[in-house]
Amino acid sequence: MIIDVHMHADFLSENKLENLQRNKEVKFVVTNSVNLRSCEKNLEIAEKYSKIKLAAGLYPEKDLKLSDFDDFGRFVEEHKKEIIALGEIGLDLHETKDNFEIQKVIFRKQLELARKMKILAIIHTRKAEKEVLDILDGFKDLKVILHCFSGNFKLVKRGIEIGCYFSIPANITRSEHFQKMVKDIPHEKILTETDSPYLSPFIGHENEPALISESIKKISEIWKVSGDEVEKQIERNFNCLLKE
Repeated sequence: MIIDVHMHADFLSENKLENLQRNKEVKFVVTNSVNLRSCEKNLEIAEKYSKIKLAAGLYPEKDLKLSDFDDFGRFVEEHKKEIIALGEIGLDLHETKDNFEIQKVIFRKQLELARKMKILAIIHTRKAEKEVLDILDGFKDLKVILHCFSGNFKLVKRGIEIGCYFSIPANITRSEHFQKMVKDIPHEKILTETDSPYLSPFIGHENEPALISESIKKISEIWKVSGDEVEKQIERNFNCLLKE
């Protein structure tokens, strides 16, 4: 069975969402949000499709402001029963450095909120992997997924030591970095994701949760176990994250 811990349902067509719901191989999908509007849209989708669960988050966009957290906090309080994670949250030095201090303040606020709610955090780290891990040192009690982690392997090791899980995107089929991560990271810390509609295993093809089947094949090859055993391990790992 397929578990996708990081996708963007609000970026997919209604037809693809219908297909996702009907697909018997897809068991559980977490749709990640990037701002308040995205949170609201993903909530609507999660209420309509039973396989899709909501992660609410403020992505480190280049126009992110401190005041954005106030409205976000009210949304989370109002819908906390429907929210299984805060995501995607984190830091980004790829798009801009201009609001990096604001990014850090809001990232910490969201981590504190996840801790208060006793839910997991799904984290974006692009070009800011070290800075994210520095902050996570103060949240070792928190359950954390590092999404599509592209840091070097010293930072991967540090993430493992902190207790982080790592979600591996479907483009592992053509990424030596993610293949090495799957080889080096303990099996019990690995999860699968698509980041749909991005990071497809096939160039020029829009990604979707069903394509995690390609990830399973590649992980099976690397671990030298059956695809069924890979799926069972991923499910065990995710179930551990959902336990309080």
